[in-house]
Amino acid sequence: MENLPLRNLLISVDESEGSIKAFNWALDNLYKEGDTVYVFHVIPPGQYMVLSTDLGIDEVIEDDPATQKKQEDHARQFLTSKFSPVMDAKKIPYRIEITKFATDNDSIGSIICKRAEQLNAAAVVMAKHSKGKLQEFFVGSVTSYCTHHCKSPVLVMHAD
Repeated sequence: MENLPLRNLLISVDESEGSIKAFNWALDNLYKEGDTVYVFHVIPPGQYMVLSTDLGIDEVIEDDPATQKKQEDHARQFLTSKFSPVMDAKKIPYRIEITKFATDNDSIGSIICKRAEQLNAAAVVMAKHSKGKLQEFFVGSVTSYCTHHCKSPVLVMHAD
């Protein structure tokens, strides 16, 4: 095993059961000794649009700093309680990364693909959520974006 190159595995997670299943599947079936696992979570934008009576956008209100910190603390607590103990028990080298969705120009999927490219990830692992065609049409699908745009292989766990 000494001659095998080290790999980085990027596992994109949220708080769904599907993400937990995809994470466990990746560790059981994809992880090899010497790999580093990156558990990656994107905090979605916390903003609300105020619509006028003619349905034009009057203003966009961002979450206040206290609410943003609360979201970050919640994400950190969830990720470290759900994923760290599993990797610690298996002695798997890992990093937990949380990033905020910080721009209107990038989708969550594009953020995942950019991180995978930065890591030169051997694979991106994620769960697919069944949102329904109408919701997917309006808000898009992170897994769909990643399967079409990531330069790394993308493994999708159909967990719902």
